[in-house]
Amino acid sequence: MIKQEFHNWRTKLSKIQLDAWDELPEMDLYVDQVVSFINDHLAGLNVDPLTKSMVNNYVKKGAIMAPIKKKYSAPQIAALFGIVLLKNIYSLDEIKKGIDQLTINNYPKVVYNRFVELFNARLRNEDAPTPSPLTDTNEYMMHLVVDTAFQRILTVQLLKEMQKKETPVKPAKK
Repeated sequence: MIKQEFHNWRTKLSKIQLDAWDELPEMDLYVDQVVSFINDHLAGLNVDPLTKSMVNNYVKKGAIMAPIKKKYSAPQIAALFGIVLLKNIYSLDEIKKGIDQLTINNYPKVVYNRFVELFNARLRNEDAPTPSPLTDTNEYMMHLVVDTAFQRILTVQLLKEMQKKETPVKPAKK
């Protein structure tokens, strides 16, 4: 029963897809709009919802660029997608260092689009598209990051299914 419900959820998961850079909003968004946009797109992926205070905190810590006239554009929205998907696995500092490392020799758009390609392939249970625009080392790191994030999503859902059906038994006191 648990296996079947997990399989059904996994089938629904394959229909969720992250937006590529050029599919992100063309108009800059206010923080409330960014939060809604990201949360709507990540619903069903077992990630904690993004909040306005989290966005403000990420700006203060330098993880994303500050908004211009209180509006956020594609680079900040792309970074927030990555942060939200990875923040339960890696520290904010590790995520920032990873983004900085991957964008040394690549434009953020190229790195984000590769992340989306790999993540969407995992959601659809397909092989990663080739060729990659990244160096071999950057590509390897990107695969590790995407695989780790995806495995967390699966594990959290399986645990939810198990907890619905099987209540843990507390050991008897002696």
